[in-house]
Amino acid sequence: MGERTRILFFLPTLVAGGAERVVLTIIRNLSKEKFDISLAVLNRHGDVLSQDLPPDINLIDLKQMRVRSSLPSITRLIRDHNPDIVFSTLDYFSVALAATRRFWPRHTKFVARPTILLSASLAGRRIPHIWRGLTKAALSTADQIVFQSPEMRDDYATHLNWKKKSGIVIRNPIDLAHLRKCAIETSDEVELAPSTFNLVAAGRLEAQKGFDVAIEAIKLAKHRDIDLTILGAGQLREELEQYACRMQVQHQVHFAGHRSNVYRFFSRADGFLLSSRFEGFPNVVIEALACGTPVVATPVPGLESLFEQLPQCRLAKGFTAVALAEAIDEFVQAGRRHVSPDAVSAFELQSVIAQYEEMFVDIHLAGRRGRSG
Repeated sequence: MGERTRILFFLPTLVAGGAERVVLTIIRNLSKEKFDISLAVLNRHGDVLSQDLPPDINLIDLKQMRVRSSLPSITRLIRDHNPDIVFSTLDYFSVALAATRRFWPRHTKFVARPTILLSASLAGRRIPHIWRGLTKAALSTADQIVFQSPEMRDDYATHLNWKKKSGIVIRNPIDLAHLRKCAIETSDEVELAPSTFNLVAAGRLEAQKGFDVAIEAIKLAKHRDIDLTILGAGQLREELEQYACRMQVQHQVHFAGHRSNVYRFFSRADGFLLSSRFEGFPNVVIEALACGTPVVATPVPGLESLFEQLPQCRLAKGFTAVALAEAIDEFVQAGRRHVSPDAVSAFELQSVIAQYEEMFVDIHLAGRRGRSG
């Protein structure tokens, strides 16, 4: 075996989030002959994903509670570990890592993978121009930026006033074989009412995911024989349950909590509901489609072009509960349908991993040429 490229991945935690699952999918499937891989996390509180890591991956727990106070530990780790490449996802974490860049070994390259639209991130900030400046400064230190869709790259280019398109687009990888194997498992009973039209939603119970909008949309939908099962945990659960009661749909909206295998639910549902207010790219939509389940969704970037080839799916005309309810009614009216497995072939694992491997090798070789020059 020749010299391997040393990659140090960073994540804040190993909670069950979309970005975390994507990074672990990349880590699991990169060639171990080409790459020496380590994963560092700030802490393991709420860890539900480390069981998905292969035993040969070095998992480093920094035992830190806050990003700001962890910067000295991060810097020491990078200097001691001496990686060829540092890979970061989640936008605020990439900004923090960039602040330590000048203390890294000179040869170490930096790859940043944004997770949400910059426009959405700015809209949620009290002082957006400061965050815009920090983001632009951080990404200017990156040797490569990986976007999840062309729409996401365009959004960053527009809001950071880039004169040329920076970064590359690599779709999120989906392990279709593993996903479909999980989808047919029967170890746990899936609680879906057989006599109603079953919608399933999944994600952290936080404002971004718009579950309050989903609940109100169920209330406003003309079809009354709809059940919505929400998979996931989070600090808004009690508030959302109370909201369902106020909307008088508590008999239709069910909170199933965190489930280790959501694909059993996806494959048995009549449809998947995405109610997000914003996303970088909703990986969970691709996972639902891979289970053969059509999707009704708010118009987050990247879905319009995807749904053009999928008449079974519906995209709401806006992010309001009224618009989502109208889309749900159209979706239910069309009846129970399935999606062809070919619908998500562009996200197939090996193809996407090959793109990541090519990128990592190119960055490493560029660094070596720079040192030798």
